Amino acid sequence: MLTKAALASCLLVAVPHLAPQASAADKAPPAQQVLRLVTANMPRSLDPTNIDAQRLINNGFGEPLVHQSFDGTRLIGALATDWAMVEPTRWRVELQPQARFWSGAPVTAEAVAASLRRHQTENPRTRTTLRDVEFVAAGPNTLEIVTPTENPAFLFSLVTLPIENVAAIAALGAAYATTGDMTGYFRPVEFIPGELIAGVPFDGHHGPRPHLERIEARFVVDPQTRYLALLSGQAEMDANVQFEQRRLYLRNPAITITERARSTWNVWMNYTHPLLGDPLMRQALSLGVNRDEIVSRVMAPFAVMSTAHFPAGLPYAIERTQRFDPAQARAILDEMGWVPGPDGIRRKDGQVLEFRVLTYGWWQTIAVVLESQWRDIGVRVSLQVVEPAASNQIMLDGAFEIATYCSCPAPTGDLHGQLRQYHHSGSVQNWQRYANADVDALLEALRTEADPELRYALARDIQEILFDDTALLWVSNASVLSNAHAAQVRGVDPERPSDITPGMFIAVR
Repeated sequence: MLTKAALASCLLVAVPHLAPQASAADKAPPAQQVLRLVTANMPRSLDPTNIDAQRLINNGFGEPLVHQSFDGTRLIGALATDWAMVEPTRWRVELQPQARFWSGAPVTAEAVAASLRRHQTENPRTRTTLRDVEFVAAGPNTLEIVTPTENPAFLFSLVTLPIENVAAIAALGAAYATTGDMTGYFRPVEFIPGELIAGVPFDGHHGPRPHLERIEARFVVDPQTRYLALLSGQAEMDANVQFEQRRLYLRNPAITITERARSTWNVWMNYTHPLLGDPLMRQALSLGVNRDEIVSRVMAPFAVMSTAHFPAGLPYAIERTQRFDPAQARAILDEMGWVPGPDGIRRKDGQVLEFRVLTYGWWQTIAVVLESQWRDIGVRVSLQVVEPAASNQIMLDGAFEIATYCSCPAPTGDLHGQLRQYHHSGSVQNWQRYANADVDALLEALRTEADPELRYALARDIQEILFDDTALLWVSNASVLSNAHAAQVRGVDPERPSDITPGMFIAVR
């Protein structure tokens, strides 16, 4: 049996990573090294603790301590050069000695500790994952992290957190939100919140200088418009390829699709709603979803039937699939006293059986299908369509009834962190406010378990309970949220295919 230290060594080893290299003969001249991308995820702030500060790491403006490998099992150094679990609850992280913020200020261990402490207090996504964690400078370039309990996979919880220069906030004041001071290999030169961010290489970066001389990211919510932008040469990258457009991209040999890891598409039900807190209502809604229609027709051929939290085929996934049985769904609603009216929509004591469904972007097509499927069992839904960034705050506030919101759980080396994030009764990102004491207890056991097979078994046990509780509606396993690159874009890093990295370049046409 592995010890906890051995498990940490296996999962969290500093991985030597060689990014793709560009040949001088292949590269277009510097004036042509401009990458224009269109995306449905655009930051509304350059403050990395803001809930809408999306794609800061993906676009090379923000830099975490570590990145996660494509298969989700390993960590790759970023600001961190080495790390080790020196005690069951203590990590020691060595930092890049030459790292600097855009302002020129050195990236010291104290500066990193201050940044992580600010994430801890200001970033709504980390209130659970960083709760009661201590960040201490143990030397100029040595950071120590003390966790309240043993957690061999803790560092995975830091991969989405850009490190910032907290000392710059006092000097910049309100301008900090549109200026920022991070460590990425690109620095912003133009920023219109929610619309545009443009950047150039940061010459003070500790790593190799990017081949690209400029990147321009624009917010384009409509997928057809993004597709046409790439096709017409107005953009070289689509960062949010949806299944409808992916079919078109695949027919064009000049376009390259880079896969993201297969993930689970799920539907959330807010348990604070008086009807959705009833497991019978959730069961009826689940039985009314024809997942085969969604997988085999709407999302085909990019999806397979869902299992539970994790995609099928992983050693910690379960093999059960939520059933489609509209007759049973109707029978449950009949027993609950919901009677079909003349229009087929059910009513009870003068109340219409209807829900608002929050949706956005790449989910909207699925939401329309769900609307039709639920109408067939007598449930009316109205779609509340918002921009992707706006949905983040709505989910955090719990201001939804049903939501097609993609938490998109994918393969990971941190089984505990991912399951706890969405299903522990005390987690901020437990959007639906699900609570089960048995799940909480199993999560605590999973957190400290070192043996891989026992970890997998605990993860499966947790998912079995979630399945029996109809905690969520799992819709499909899909890898449809991919990136598309024009033919002249080269050097995409296979370990970080969703990111713009220093090795990317524009090739000679």
